[in-house]
Amino acid sequence: MNADEIKADEIKADEKKADKKKKLYHYTSVEGFEGIINNNSIRMTKSDFLNDPSDCKLFITLVDKYITSHPDVLKDIFSDIGDNSEIIKEIYKNGCDLIQYIQYIHKHISLYVLSLSEIDDGMNMWNYYGKGGFELHFSAEDLVSSLKETLSPENEFLVEVPVIYAKSDTKVEEMAVPAFSEFILKSKDSDNVFEDHSAFIKTKSNNGEAELYKTKKLNVFTKTYIRSYITTLDYLLKHGQISKEMSKEDIFKNVFHNVSKLNDYLYWKHDLSLYMLVLSALIKSDTYKYEEEYRIVYFNYNINPDKTEKKKEEEYYIKHISSGDIICPYITFKNDSTDNLLKNSLKKITVSPSAKYSPISEEIYQETLKKYIISKGFNDIEVSYSQHFNRW
Repeated sequence: MNADEIKADEIKADEKKADKKKKLYHYTSVEGFEGIINNNSIRMTKSDFLNDPSDCKLFITLVDKYITSHPDVLKDIFSDIGDNSEIIKEIYKNGCDLIQYIQYIHKHISLYVLSLSEIDDGMNMWNYYGKGGFELHFSAEDLVSSLKETLSPENEFLVEVPVIYAKSDTKVEEMAVPAFSEFILKSKDSDNVFEDHSAFIKTKSNNGEAELYKTKKLNVFTKTYIRSYITTLDYLLKHGQISKEMSKEDIFKNVFHNVSKLNDYLYWKHDLSLYMLVLSALIKSDTYKYEEEYRIVYFNYNINPDKTEKKKEEEYYIKHISSGDIICPYITFKNDSTDNLLKNSLKKITVSPSAKYSPISEEIYQETLKKYIISKGFNDIEVSYSQHFNRW
């Protein structure tokens, strides 16, 4: 086989590999499309400002329900503590329970979400989100890889995973969630934080903590999270870092700083904290199951970053909702080291079915769009119209 034949085979192999990459779709208005293409950037919306009012709140509802309906879990954990059990119980019941700690974390660590779908050219998606605009076809692997390049080594994380749909009355014992091995958490220095830590723990821990990385049951994660939180309170009390006279804010702050700095065989407690934080951004009402949503979530794992530590500052735009306009916070991903953050991940653009009824011919509009995206540094991107037609 000569060099040209080898090269041709390599190209075919690369093309075959590219075909297997997960494709994700982002439906956006004309205004949103112009912002993405013109600025070569991606915005992520603060999770509190997503379209579903219960978004990112269902997780706390489920955890709270599990704790309330399983009093023996708390009883067993407190009894295992020993000498400090009564003091820890008093601290816990006087405003420092796990639910309030989770709420404290969410107050100080903002989650930012990019919503995509696994549905291509979906009429419901056009009606709700396309609004006469466009569907952007992304390679998930390439998109996340590009976003990862913008991270700094300190406390910044990205996760990509399908949304988990549930009802508010779902029993936690019946809920399946991704195992750590399916939960691709990325940092500047790692393509899979949980996988790296799991491999380390297998060689360092003798207490079976590595098994936590394999489970897919929310009740197991929840029970372990409760125990981890209460035993951390006990540890801090023994070392004089908290007391029952201390304010709730200071106790929560000390718990977070303790857990966030854990390493070696205690990586599992640190990872569980990360996992439960991001899980809250992924559990959503099954009312929206038809969207087949896939989310990329960003956060800075720091409860009190000063201005020098904030790598991505919040910006604001006017968001149009049915009840009126609101000011909505977001962050921008833009790679300063390249003139096009999305050049490798954006594969195709589909025009809304509504555009078929504009006074501009489809052929002229397609050519105009191609010229526009080329002028912004995007080459070889297909532009086509939706296969759907709007009803009268």
